[in-house]
Amino acid sequence: MRLLITGASGLLGSNLVLAAVDAGHQVFATSLTKPIHLSNVGWRAADLTTPEENAALMNAAEPDWVIHCAAATDVDQCEADQAWAFELNRDMARNVAEASREAGAIHVHISTDAVFDGGQGSHAESDEATPINTYGLSKLEGEQAVVDANPQAAIVRTNIYGWSPPGRTSLAEWFLAHLRQGKPTPGFADIQINPLLANQLSALLLDVLAAGLSGIYHIASRDSVTKYELGARLADVFELDADLIQPTESEQAGLKAARPKDLSLEVGKIERDLGVQMPNVNDGVMSLRRHEQEGYRERLHSLLLERAQS
Repeated sequence: MRLLITGASGLLGSNLVLAAVDAGHQVFATSLTKPIHLSNVGWRAADLTTPEENAALMNAAEPDWVIHCAAATDVDQCEADQAWAFELNRDMARNVAEASREAGAIHVHISTDAVFDGGQGSHAESDEATPINTYGLSKLEGEQAVVDANPQAAIVRTNIYGWSPPGRTSLAEWFLAHLRQGKPTPGFADIQINPLLANQLSALLLDVLAAGLSGIYHIASRDSVTKYELGARLADVFELDADLIQPTESEQAGLKAARPKDLSLEVGKIERDLGVQMPNVNDGVMSLRRHEQEGYRERLHSLLLERAQS
């Protein structure tokens, strides 16, 4: 299939490009500034905040499928610049969803677990979403904008980590960098998540498109952990000193935006509709190390750093 990926220079977008190429799809990627350098992947710079550029992008890509990964994901920056957050997470999401509908493409929109307030865990898709920071609210309004513009779209709430392209650092990479330098590293013991490896999510998104699913889905690991526990598991699997991971409370970090505490997600709906079982956290962490050993990081970095061979 012809797949258009927005936000292709980000954590999910870059991993998704490689997953889609490996699965045999024709990939067209877009990002605002950083080009994708893979000889069998089309690329176009696009400012997706304007309907005109979205229309031009769809004409160039002629997609069967679209996965919209581009977003404002810096939680504290969203709090400091709310207009920026809503422009990228709500208005841009509407533009892309509308352009996908007009192009006749099946559309998947990437959202977040942060649409919930974190007061209780095990959130189902039908639970009321009441975000407590600007990032979560802008993403929730983005979901609503996508539904209004493209009612057949699939909306995926998730929480990811993994190997990142140059210039970005995921939570797992942040932990590993500190551990490898022997630095004591704080891990929030009061924030519960279902973190999913970006590679695992990428494969599942392709399955969502192939199945033609629509509506809201939670796609995450089957089990939940605190951010502290994730750091400790990374240390164990990568054979580093887990004692360097120090449990702390999020309020001690001096963050600008409030953080929801329990963002754990129920994944039964996606398991039923795809007929698969979501991976657990340990599966993802072990895959993360295996990918590093097999040279996957270098392949990912080559997407943005140099012309790679197909």
